[in-house]
Amino acid sequence: MTDPAPDIREQILELADAQCSGTITAEEMETLEGLLSAHPEYRREYLSYVFVHIGLAGTAQARLLQSPEPEETTVVVPPAEEATNVVERGYLVMLIPIVCSAICLGAVGIFLLMGDFPGLWEPEMVLQERSRYYFDDSASPPEEVASVNQFARARWELLGNNPLVTDRFQPGTVKVTSGEVEFAFSGGADVNVASPSLFGFERKDQGTLFSGSVSTHRSDRKAPFRLETPGIELIDRGTEYEVSVNEASETFVHVLDGQLEVKPRGRLPRFFWNFDQGTDNELTDAIGESPVQAGQNALRVRGLIGPGAVEFNNRPAASLRLGNGGGQEVGTGDYAVSTGITIEALVVSKWQTAETPQARPPFDYDEIFRKEDGSYRILLSFQNDDKAGITQIPKVGDGPCLSFGLYLSGLGYSELDMPLDGKEGRPTLTEIRDGEPHHIVATYNGWTGEKAIYIDGIKRMSHRFPVGTMIISGGAAPAVIGNLISANSETLVGHEPFSGVIDEVAFYDYALDPGTIATHFNLFQAGKDYFDCQLPEFLRQEKQGEYLLLNKGQKMKFSAETGKPVL
Repeated sequence: MTDPAPDIREQILELADAQCSGTITAEEMETLEGLLSAHPEYRREYLSYVFVHIGLAGTAQARLLQSPEPEETTVVVPPAEEATNVVERGYLVMLIPIVCSAICLGAVGIFLLMGDFPGLWEPEMVLQERSRYYFDDSASPPEEVASVNQFARARWELLGNNPLVTDRFQPGTVKVTSGEVEFAFSGGADVNVASPSLFGFERKDQGTLFSGSVSTHRSDRKAPFRLETPGIELIDRGTEYEVSVNEASETFVHVLDGQLEVKPRGRLPRFFWNFDQGTDNELTDAIGESPVQAGQNALRVRGLIGPGAVEFNNRPAASLRLGNGGGQEVGTGDYAVSTGITIEALVVSKWQTAETPQARPPFDYDEIFRKEDGSYRILLSFQNDDKAGITQIPKVGDGPCLSFGLYLSGLGYSELDMPLDGKEGRPTLTEIRDGEPHHIVATYNGWTGEKAIYIDGIKRMSHRFPVGTMIISGGAAPAVIGNLISANSETLVGHEPFSGVIDEVAFYDYALDPGTIATHFNLFQAGKDYFDCQLPEFLRQEKQGEYLLLNKGQKMKFSAETGKPVL
């Protein structure tokens, strides 16, 4: 027999959303009370959801707490044996009906069902969820991936706000300024970095040479070690070789012993969701055919390109859950990127926000793409808040914006917030919500340090970080289109649903260049997808040209743009 629990949970949260937005009917209110009476196992999740609304409406809550008395209150008298529990949490029990009588437009009665629920109110939970902006900071830092093995008259420092001299490294970038340093990766490889070089530690079995020169050897010839340079990826299973990157970002490779696999860095996205499959249950990624789980309020509609797109109605179950790509810890999974990223989408926005934070609805963050791995999150979303506690780089202040958030090694989490103010070439909020599809692209390029947002083929805002600054990302949280779902949730119900239509979403592990972005926009205007309707052929070509094998004694130079040999 089919378990009805997921449907009940979604129904409760749908009704809670209507309750807190002030649109719930008397009949729906009665249904909500009945569901919570019959299913006490969902009371905690219901209240957790309502407290998100309470936190997002913090200014309204403050005004209520200053009022001598609410217009409508209900007093709950608990049974004698439960009086102690109520006294311990008395402040919260009294606060909830007061706040919700205003925020939820008088729908206080539902909390009568909660008044005798022992152990429900943990202060830590309440304080966390009063935040105006939802963050899950539960992810642990990435593990150590390398250490110093030996060095000769060397100096080195970490790239970032607080450059430190250390002999143990988490993912990040080190600048070797004199001498030579041999780093031992926890995956088995020994890499000798000569000055002057900029070298990145991606994972225990992968490094990045931004500039300078390295040589490598290892005793374990079974487990591969990957080295990324501007144009190529080298795969080493025990080979000894030398690699250098010149000022033109060309890569020179000399194999000293054994055999080395070399391949151009991928030019196709890791994932591409065009929503053109036959039915809702058949939605998959067009690159690797990984499945997509659609919430009940993510509805298939006519495509902005091709036959299909997805419409989101700003309700909790408006979501497309993409999975974690096999990630467990930070730095793992197919959504873990390091030297670059691009998120690309076609969007028709019906964002229900106001011009100013003070006038906004209580719950108006619209997510285009988000993966919530604690501070190591990736997000692209419309936001309108007071930015309290959020790092903006550069600082732009409050108001409606398109936000692109990443964790950068040595710098921490920050957001590039593009104000929707019509200034300096940026679009206005009215232009974004004009009912027309817009091509939205967010990129970060670790090879140049540029973080940028493009609208309709044009760069509208950017910021430069130090060259070689890497992204730290990945982990157990699901990637989601159109909503936010945290790592510990197994449902399709999210916290920040989108309002509007999303189509042609692509996720790349490198930064698209401005010319390619402009080409993609022009193809969209011509009624074609980003790949000129030739994706199957591009996939076939990339698969066929997987590796070039270099043997002992061979030397070769590779282009930074194409990854192909330079004659």
